[in-house]
Amino acid sequence: MDSQFDAIIVGSGLGGLCAAAHLVAADKRVVLVEKSPHLGGRCSHRVREDCLVTTGALMIPMGPQSAIRQAFDALGVDMDMVNLTGKMRYRLAHGDYDISAKGGGLLGMINFAMQNAEQAKQLHQQIIDALMVWMPLSSITILEWFDQHTDNQSVKDLFQGYCAALMGVNMHEIPANEFFSFLKYHSKGSQFGMARLGNGHLLGELANAITARGSVIRMQSPCRKILIQNNTISGIEIGNSSGEAEILNAPIVISNAGPRRTFELAGGSDAFEASYVARLKQGDVEAPIMHASFTLDKPIMENFDGCMVFGNTTNLIYLEIPSAISPNMSPDGVFLHTAYGAPADAANPNLSAEFKNMLQELESNFPGILDRAKFLVKAKHRGDSPGMHRWVGRGMPVNTSIRGLYNVGDGAASVGMIGTESAAASAREAAAMILA
Repeated sequence: MDSQFDAIIVGSGLGGLCAAAHLVAADKRVVLVEKSPHLGGRCSHRVREDCLVTTGALMIPMGPQSAIRQAFDALGVDMDMVNLTGKMRYRLAHGDYDISAKGGGLLGMINFAMQNAEQAKQLHQQIIDALMVWMPLSSITILEWFDQHTDNQSVKDLFQGYCAALMGVNMHEIPANEFFSFLKYHSKGSQFGMARLGNGHLLGELANAITARGSVIRMQSPCRKILIQNNTISGIEIGNSSGEAEILNAPIVISNAGPRRTFELAGGSDAFEASYVARLKQGDVEAPIMHASFTLDKPIMENFDGCMVFGNTTNLIYLEIPSAISPNMSPDGVFLHTAYGAPADAANPNLSAEFKNMLQELESNFPGILDRAKFLVKAKHRGDSPGMHRWVGRGMPVNTSIRGLYNVGDGAASVGMIGTESAAASAREAAAMILA
């Protein structure tokens, strides 16, 4: 096969595929190499007993301003999604708040939590001021910001659930500017959805559009080394299907392997500027992820096709019923559920104990559930694939100190970005730099 390309992309996670989409749309020829037999990384699915079980991400930004939507639009690929906007339910110690039923937006949520209309109105205005006028600094956490403005524990529980569910880590671990930047970004007409036929199908359609334009995707082709000459990218070495070394040449390498792995593949400290190495080591903390997928013969909550976020728990953060959102996710009469959790201390997690507690909190909220549930997946990730490469506020830059080498994925998140949207946004940024 021809080994000359305009760009090489390492890793077929959302960041890698979106980067490929933007470059291919600009008539560049790329080759994307993936070590596993599956596309998508943490944004895919596996079939388990005829159910489409997520590898990680469930809620995906899908509005017109979404970087994910823009990558699909670049190649004219339809995003077959079910809109989840407004289908959120928050559970606090004193009850549930269903946005779709009660409305009221952010102010309504705060009022429900505080049970005091005047105090709720005041806190809501302080949040709006922080968004629009006085953006808090990165030197304080969002918990510290709330501590400055209220002593109401219920409202802190509300935002703890919100932060953990949408940003992957806890209130005391999120810089205040990151939280408010995230909130501001997603206040601009954001829509969240779930892939109707699973994330694997969604990204498979994008991959098909990439190869239809003459570019190449090579599965089970692990990158062994990123090749550099005179501080400039020359290509990569991969292991081919026969296990033999093969060289692919290109002046550009976009890595979706995570900043740390990219650093290692490119030669480590000897290959990068000291300032880049220092930043990598300072922020080299990966966000742990816990999730469990299981089936029941009826939904755990009747007449609910959205997401429940928990503010009355330590490790359990949210629950979805994918087959209630899209019947395609499971066979008739079988209801697929997915619960997500976060460690109380993301930097020093005890994943085994905290995963067990997550399940116990699920049982406390829905008595008898563990006896009735048939578990398909019990997953704990920290750094291994498919995991999150950085928690919020710890992202590396898209460009590196090596000419032609770029990071994409959630490990290259800009301020206010997290998860799938950060992966797609980093891909958009990398493509713009390359095409400029």
